[in-house]
Amino acid sequence: MEASGIETALSSATVRDVMSPGIVALSGEATVGACAEAMHGRRTHAVLIIDPSSREPLGWVFHRDVLGHIREDPLTTLASAAVSHEAVWIDPMSSVEEAAQRMQDEDLTHLLVGSPGAIAEGVLSSWDVVGFYARRVGTRG
Repeated sequence: MEASGIETALSSATVRDVMSPGIVALSGEATVGACAEAMHGRRTHAVLIIDPSSREPLGWVFHRDVLGHIREDPLTTLASAAVSHEAVWIDPMSSVEEAAQRMQDEDLTHLLVGSPGAIAEGVLSSWDVVGFYARRVGTRG
């Protein structure tokens, strides 16, 4: 597929087409150790942390955040204290191209799919976008 074909695919595909359904999420009252267990068990490098009172997303704990807390007690350090990036939303009907540009512009690796105040449909990670792009490149003659 030529570059213009890839660009067409990126602009015509929606976030909903490429996202990962569901989200690995934990309460802010969970520990960093629980984050590590969830990441390992689900083979992911990010966990969404939810405020236990409001049930709203507090933000993301990434694998590197867990690494930063390893010397502390990961069984008592709360996940809410390890959040390093806020949760940012994107409309499921946005194009993959728009999402990729937003990730670059805002230095993001994860976007919640849906709208604030609602239950997220899933998550769009940079890996989802890279995988989509790789499948398009792989179809070149």
